[in-house]
Amino acid sequence: MRDLFLCVDGNSLMHRAFHALPLMDADGVYTNAVHGFLAMLLKVFKEYSPRYAAVAFDLPAPTFRHKAYDGYKAGRKSTPDELRSQFPLIREILAAMHVGVLTAEGFEADDILGTVAKKCQGSDSLRAMLLTGDKDALQLVDDEVQLLFTRKGISETTLFTPPMVKEMYGISPRQVTDWKGLMGDSSDNIPGVPGVGEKTAVKLLCEYGTLENVLENADRIKGKLGEKIRQNRDQALFSKDLATIRPNAPIPWNVADYELNKLSQGIPLLRKYQLGQILQRLTQLLGDEAMTAPAEAEAPAEQLPAREIADIDALCAFLGAIEQDAPIALHMGENTLSLCTDNAFACLTFRQDLLSPGLDMEETLPHLRSMMERHPLIVHDGKRLMHILRGFGISPPNILFDTMLGAYLLNPQEKSYSLSAFESEDAQGVRKLYVRQSKAIRESGMENLYREVELPLSYVLFDMEVEGFRTDADVLKSLGAQWKQKTETLQQEIYDLCGTRFNINSPKQLGQVLFETLALPHGKKTKSGYSTDADTLESIRDAHPVVDKVLEYRQVVKLSSTYVDALLSKMDANGRIHSFFDQTGTATGRISSSEPNLQNIPVRTEMGREIRRAFIPREGWLLFDADYSQIELRILAHLSGDAAMMDAFLRDQDVHTRTASEVFEVPMEDVTSDMRRSAKAVNFGLVYGISQFGLAKNIGISRREAADFISRYFARYPGVKQFMDDAVKKGYDEGCALTIMGRRRMLPELQSSNQNIRSFGERAAMNTPVQGTAADIIKLSMVRVHRALKEHHLRAKLILQVHDELIIECPKDEMEQVERLLIHCMENAVSLRVPLKVEAKSGESWYETK
Repeated sequence: MRDLFLCVDGNSLMHRAFHALPLMDADGVYTNAVHGFLAMLLKVFKEYSPRYAAVAFDLPAPTFRHKAYDGYKAGRKSTPDELRSQFPLIREILAAMHVGVLTAEGFEADDILGTVAKKCQGSDSLRAMLLTGDKDALQLVDDEVQLLFTRKGISETTLFTPPMVKEMYGISPRQVTDWKGLMGDSSDNIPGVPGVGEKTAVKLLCEYGTLENVLENADRIKGKLGEKIRQNRDQALFSKDLATIRPNAPIPWNVADYELNKLSQGIPLLRKYQLGQILQRLTQLLGDEAMTAPAEAEAPAEQLPAREIADIDALCAFLGAIEQDAPIALHMGENTLSLCTDNAFACLTFRQDLLSPGLDMEETLPHLRSMMERHPLIVHDGKRLMHILRGFGISPPNILFDTMLGAYLLNPQEKSYSLSAFESEDAQGVRKLYVRQSKAIRESGMENLYREVELPLSYVLFDMEVEGFRTDADVLKSLGAQWKQKTETLQQEIYDLCGTRFNINSPKQLGQVLFETLALPHGKKTKSGYSTDADTLESIRDAHPVVDKVLEYRQVVKLSSTYVDALLSKMDANGRIHSFFDQTGTATGRISSSEPNLQNIPVRTEMGREIRRAFIPREGWLLFDADYSQIELRILAHLSGDAAMMDAFLRDQDVHTRTASEVFEVPMEDVTSDMRRSAKAVNFGLVYGISQFGLAKNIGISRREAADFISRYFARYPGVKQFMDDAVKKGYDEGCALTIMGRRRMLPELQSSNQNIRSFGERAAMNTPVQGTAADIIKLSMVRVHRALKEHHLRAKLILQVHDELIIECPKDEMEQVERLLIHCMENAVSLRVPLKVEAKSGESWYETK
C-alpha cells in the first residue's frame, strides 16, 4: 500500500477552528484557533495514520487571481485580530513538531493542495488526502486523491471520493469548475452567470456535461435562462478559470522532509502555551513512545545474569533501582515471576507451602501492584496475565507491548504463539522479543494496527471473558428433552423405512444398510466401508426417503450433544457461560471463540436457532445486537472501486437484487427469488474465491452454466475482476496480501510447485484484503464501543462478538443511548468509498435480536 501524504488547507482549518471554539488564551495569547486546528490535525493523524504531512497557508501578497480580477474576494470581512495573531503561533508549533509548512508567492493554499495531489498522483509510493473546508478542492478528488471535508465545527468531517461527490452534489469532481463557472461563488466574489443557482447549474451539467457544451448549446436553452447564458458567455468562462486550481505551485519537494517522525519535539511549546488537552492527545497518539524510544534502542546486547530474589527486601531493592516510568518486561509462570529492564534481570519463586522455599504470594502482591501502577509492562500473552492478576485482586496493568500479539501480527500463520516457540520462557526472553518485534512491526507498517486495534482489544476480550453470557438452563433442558424425543422418533422411522434395526451412528453399519440392503447409488467401497458423509448423503437425498431422515437424525443428535449438553456443563454458579476468545487463532485476523464456541451457535435452521432462546440478559436488562450489513461486499466495492457495485451501496439498494438485475438483464422489480439467490451465491462466493465447481454445487446448476454466470457477472462488474487479478499479481510480486489497515498475510503457497497449493494462495491473495479488513473493522469497533461505554459511565457491557455482529447486555434505561453509541462507533470505524451500515435490534433473548 502506498504511503499517505496529508496536505492541509491551513487557512481554512484555522478560520473554522476560530469560529467553532470560544476565545482561549494563555497568559494573554489567544489560542482557540490553534487548539481547534491541532485537535483536528491529531484526530486525522490518529484515524488515517499518514506517514507524511504538510500544511499550506496563503501569503498576504496578491495572487494571480487578484491580478486577473480586481473584484476577487472583494467584500470579505478582514481577519479578526484575535485570529490573525494565532497564525504565527500555529506555524511555530508546526515547525517544532516538524510538520511541513508550505507557501508559494502568487498562489493560494488551494493551489498548493492541488500541487501536492498532482505530485502524489505521479508517484508509485504516495497517495494523497486533502483536509479542507473549501468546496473548490472538490475538483481535485479522484480515485487516487481523497478529500476530507470539514463540516460542522472541527469535529465532523466527510471523506469525499468521486462517487461521494456525485452523490452529495450531483456532479463529478471534473465538473466542479464548470459548476462554479455557471453559478459563481459568493465567498470568493466569482460572478458566474447571474440568476443561475446551484440546482440549475447541476441540471445544466447533467444534460450537457461541461460549461463549454452548455455555452455551445445556449441557443437551445429556452426562456430567460438561455438568454442569460448567452449574454454572459465570457463571464462564465472567466469564472470557471478563476475557480480552477493550478497544480503547479513552486513548492519544495523532498518527500522525506515531510515525514511525521518528530512530533514529540512540539511538546515543550504545547506546555508553554498551556495546550494541555492537545498535549494529552499527542501523548496518546504517540502511544507509549517508549515503544520507539530509548528502551528499545538500548536493549542489552548480551545475556544479562539472572539475579535471584530470595526475600521481600531484595525485591524492594531491585524495584527501587528502576527509573520512574521505565518499562519492565514481566513473565509469570506457574509459580515463578521474572522481571527485566535495560540492565537488570531478576527471578523469584513463589512458595507453594510452608515448607518449600520462595516468597509468600500474599506478602509479595502489594509490591507487585505498586510496580504495575508505576511502570508500563512488556509481557507475553497479556490477557492471560490479566486473568492471573484478577485472581489476586489486581486490576489489569498498563501493558506497553504484548509479544504474543506482536508474533501474531508478524506471522498470523504460526502454529503456536507460546513464548517458548520464540525465546526463553522468562522476562529476558520477552524483552529480547520485544526489541525485535517492535522494530519489525514499525518497518512493516503495522504499528498503528498494533496500537489502535490489537493491544487495546486484549483488554476488551478480557472483560468479555470475565463478564460471560447469562444462560437459561431450563430452556436448554427443555430443548434437550424435545430433541431426545425427536431422536427416538426419527430412529424408529429409519428402522421402519430400512426394515431392520442397526446402529445409525455407525458409518459402517449405515453404509451397509443404505448401499447393500437398500441398494442405493454409492461410490467405491474402501477398506473402512462406504462413505456416508454429509456430501454423499446430500447427493442421494432424492433416492430414498430414509436419506432425508438420516440427515435430520444427525442434525438433532449433534445439536443435543454439541450444544445442549456442552453448554449446560459450562455454566457457572451464576448461570453465566464464559467463553475464551482467541485473538491469535486465524490467519485473516478474525477472533475465534472456544470452551464453548459461542460463535458457532447454529443460525441456518430453525431448530438450531432455538438454542439462542437460552441466551438471555440479567433481570431488568435487554440484549442489543448490532450487525454490519454486507460488510465484506462493501469492502470489496471500496477496494475494487467498481462503479456499479459502489452505486448499489451508495443508493442503499439490495446489492443481491441489483446484481441479479445486472447479470440477468432484467429490471430490479422483475428479479425472482431464484435469481437473487444465485446472485447472492456469486457475491459472497467471490469473497472466498469460489470456483465454477463450487458455484455450480451451491446453486444447483451445471459447471458450464456456472462459468457463464461468472463471466456475465464480471462483465457487469469489471472493477471487481480487475481488483482480483491485481490482488493475485501483487501476491506473486510481493509475497503477501494486505488489509486496508496494513495487516499482512504472507503467501508462501504461491511459490509451491503444487497447483492446488498455488490455487489456495491465489484465493488467499484475493480474499485476505476483504476478509482481513472486515476483521480489522469489527475489532476496531469493539475497541471503540468498549471505550465509549466506559467513557459515558454506562453499565451496559459488550459480551460477545460473532463474525460481523456485536452483542451488548444493557439496562433498559440505557437502551437509547447505547443504541446511538453502538451504531455510531460501528458505522464510523473507518471511512470507505461506500457507507458502512449497521442493523440493530434488541430483545429479551439472543433469539429475539435476530
